[in-house]
Amino acid sequence: MKRYLILVLLIGLCMNSAGWADMNRQIWDTGSVNENLDGVRAFHEDKRPDMMPFDPAPDIEEVLEESWFGNRADQYYANLWGWVTIPETGTYTWHMHADNHSVLYISTDESWENVQEVASIDGWSNVGEWGGGANGGPNADSAAFQYAAGQILAVWGIMVEGGGGDNLGIGWTMPGSNSIEYISDHVSIIPPTPTKARNPMPEAGAVDVPRDTDLSWAAGKFAATHDVYLGTVFDDVNDATRADPRGVLVSESQADITYDPGILEFGATYYWRIDEVNAPPDSTIFKGKVWEFTVEPFAYAIEGIIATSNGDSDATSGPEKTVDGSGLNAAGQHSVEATDMWLATPGADPLYIQFEFDRVYKLHEMVVWNYNVMFELLLGFGLKDVTIEYSENGEDWTTLGDVTLNQATAKDDYAANTTVAFDGVPVKFVKITVNSGHGPMGQFGLSEVQFMQIPASAREPQPADGAVDVPVGTTLGWRSGREAVSHEVSLGADPNTLELVGTVNTNSFTGADLEFGMDYSWKVDEVNEADAITTWPGAVWGFRTEEYALIDGMEEYTDDEGSRIYETWVDGYGVPANGSQVGYLESPFAEGSIVNSGGQSMPLFYDNSGSAASSEATKSLGGMNLAANGADSLRLFVSGSAPTFYEGADGTILMNAIGNDIWDAADQFRFAYKQLTGDGSMIARVDDLDGSPSSWAKAGVMIRQDTAVGSTHSFMCMTGGDGNGASWQGRETANANSVNADATSPVAPPYWVRIDRAGDTLTGYLSPDGETWTQLGDPRTIEMDDPVLIGLAVTSHNTGQSTGAAFSNVSITGAAGAFEIAEIGVAQPQGNDPAAVYVKLGNSRVTLSDAAATARSGWTEYVIPLSEFGGVTNVQEITVGVEGPGAGLIFIDDVGFGRAYVAP
Repeated sequence: MKRYLILVLLIGLCMNSAGWADMNRQIWDTGSVNENLDGVRAFHEDKRPDMMPFDPAPDIEEVLEESWFGNRADQYYANLWGWVTIPETGTYTWHMHADNHSVLYISTDESWENVQEVASIDGWSNVGEWGGGANGGPNADSAAFQYAAGQILAVWGIMVEGGGGDNLGIGWTMPGSNSIEYISDHVSIIPPTPTKARNPMPEAGAVDVPRDTDLSWAAGKFAATHDVYLGTVFDDVNDATRADPRGVLVSESQADITYDPGILEFGATYYWRIDEVNAPPDSTIFKGKVWEFTVEPFAYAIEGIIATSNGDSDATSGPEKTVDGSGLNAAGQHSVEATDMWLATPGADPLYIQFEFDRVYKLHEMVVWNYNVMFELLLGFGLKDVTIEYSENGEDWTTLGDVTLNQATAKDDYAANTTVAFDGVPVKFVKITVNSGHGPMGQFGLSEVQFMQIPASAREPQPADGAVDVPVGTTLGWRSGREAVSHEVSLGADPNTLELVGTVNTNSFTGADLEFGMDYSWKVDEVNEADAITTWPGAVWGFRTEEYALIDGMEEYTDDEGSRIYETWVDGYGVPANGSQVGYLESPFAEGSIVNSGGQSMPLFYDNSGSAASSEATKSLGGMNLAANGADSLRLFVSGSAPTFYEGADGTILMNAIGNDIWDAADQFRFAYKQLTGDGSMIARVDDLDGSPSSWAKAGVMIRQDTAVGSTHSFMCMTGGDGNGASWQGRETANANSVNADATSPVAPPYWVRIDRAGDTLTGYLSPDGETWTQLGDPRTIEMDDPVLIGLAVTSHNTGQSTGAAFSNVSITGAAGAFEIAEIGVAQPQGNDPAAVYVKLGNSRVTLSDAAATARSGWTEYVIPLSEFGGVTNVQEITVGVEGPGAGLIFIDDVGFGRAYVAP
């Protein structure tokens, strides 16, 4: 039914364009966040909904039925946005709750350009804890606004989340009401319209931009042509129009989304703007945002200089003071503090100070701040007449000449007042020999010396030096030396034996024959036969190639006809012998929450309970060579679902569960138990726990009075990561709040847990090996009447997603018989029937090593040697399937080929 049901739904949705819709949510999982309001505003500065598509793209894009969400993840940024139609004329006040920092923007119309900040939370609050709560802060409620019935507003909530709990909600107080309600019922269906230019290159605020750069941008959705404004005065670029071009309208009504400004001025800051022009008849002009960038300087300061001298200096006034920046402020002005300068007494030989660079540079000039103590004009410690020499190797010296250095001003705003030109000669060493000073004191000094070099060697490698996961088909790139005519590219696995692989006339090389999972070193030598040095050697850079390239990461599929996931992965729809179904019956067809990476995975339903012996889906590869670039294996990730309760022949126990928690005064979980009278204990090794539903998902051993939701109990569990990965928890009085003692150092499965009962004393223990036990927390007195229940407990801490746990080495003292299964507090899911998963390349089939792969919750990586398949150089199709009796749902993601990295 999926081919036809969705079409009907979409037709109904299109006909209802004036109706209501859900809130749009976008999430960027970054791994680290700037967890404050400045972080919120900075991350989302250019991410208005009308500026889509975003760069970087969100990891998750979906719609929510409510204008709030919670218990999602850690370390991410999120948008929650939509349009609200005002239901009645009157006074409205906006409210928000969030964990953590968040900002709420509202417009007076449907344009995102007009949004204004109306509320914010500089901290956190709980779900439903609006601005009046203790944690939300005074700005979580907006001022009062007057709106008219039918008025459409753009609503945009933004949040940054660190660790722990998380939520974001948008609500309002409507006319005549004192209660706060979510805005969900008043969200309108209005598609975003990116009318303005976006994604500028160079990026906004970029510095050190090459002089020959081209300008480019992403076009507005309806733009037919583009007006380009470019200049060095912000006001001119910001205020100019077609009628008043101010000399900065450099291109009008151009069709291309690139512009060549010619050669730009060294060190200049440029401002630019792109106005998007609609096609006739309206030809509306949408004024763009003004961006800026700064062009590369003519010369760059050399860093990491070593300064030495043959003179005698105090420990606080050595020659290193001339190159360490001490005493210099951001404006290039030097202090009058003696400890910020070099001062030396000559010996028998003429005094000199020598500077050594890390390599040979094309030296442009030397900038000097002379000695600058408060009484310098009287004492004259500063150098006056000097001889300057330079060398490429420290042995063969060339005299640049005799130079007089200007005396310092003896003020704390002293700017450099001597510049010595080197005119681009190749230099690694510079020596200044003192002939005289500005006074008679017999000691000589300098404040600071800077050396400026013209970039002659290749720099800014792409891939960056030290990069990992570099695609094997990558193009090597770099920023050229300024006067290079050609570029010699050398590459190899050993940095000491690089081989020349090509000479090119552009700053990129595409001929590298890279293999998977390898460390490579490379360099680029810049060549110009007309230069004083014909070849400027480059630094040696390194990178590591990716281990696997994707055959399918499941990211390219949409809900549109022709690009749906089941149209590429052909399933068993209408084929009795094939019990598979790819994708959901209703859009979105791909899975957007349970993913190994990116924003989507492939749902694969299997049903081998009837006439079908297997369930499989096949994708055409069109003759792909899976042995290319040294590949030796196929890899895929599979996420299944643990069964209700499964006890294997080897004693392994698999369980799934759902529930908000085992905590507070009422529990929701699955319990597999036996009855215990008197003293007893239980031991189990938690082999695996799927923590993707929540970092507080739990699996462990429990002694409990009964199956009531508020029963007394003692629970020793592993967690999904919080509580250092393990926690003893219990309820000492029926229907009372729980108590706990978390692990004192990080632990993770596989790990052993144990619970003991001695009279009314219950104690929890942890062990890495099942032999050495550590008591967690204090023994607790919890009165329970015999018989009590002793067994395995699992909860997901997420009512929207189940978890799975695997136990082994389970033993119980004091209880016998078969496990009984209880669903406590909430109906529990069925889970998958254990079955094997297989992969076929063409007609060659390999079954994964885990015979119960469908029953493994969370993502499991499976690597299959290509040698196990019949042929891998001309593969026409790939198939993923499930064999064996039973039914269920698994997810497939990141199918790829390659070779694992092996450290040398």
